[in-house]
Amino acid sequence: MALTKIDDRGLKTPIDLLDNEKIRFGTGNDLEIYHSGTSSYIQDNGTGDLIIRASDQLKIQDTDNGESMAIFNKDGAVELYYDNSKKLETTSWGVDCQGNTRTSGDFVCVDNGKFRAGNSSDLQIYH
Repeated sequence: MALTKIDDRGLKTPIDLLDNEKIRFGTGNDLEIYHSGTSSYIQDNGTGDLIIRASDQLKIQDTDNGESMAIFNKDGAVELYYDNSKKLETTSWGVDCQGNTRTSGDFVCVDNGKFRAGNSSDLQIYH
């Protein structure tokens, strides 16, 4: 396909590709972007890392109504969502979890670390 509608202001018409047709970047086709007919892919085939850069905030949202799935804030929290409801957030002091927490393995705490429960930390379990 020849791109004939490009001028100094950019592309004049969209580039339409059929399923499984790829846009490839790099000398060895290290990066591919394509749609398989059922799923969409950004595929890194190179020797380095796949890096996504954002100036302030990186959001992953659904296309139906823009509900958040994950938000990565510059110099701040990482937020994970379930059905647009924040469930997990990193903070300057650790992690904040909304809702119940379940583990299939051990809950491990270092010496002198405490499990505290109650509004005033009435119950404390520690070693």
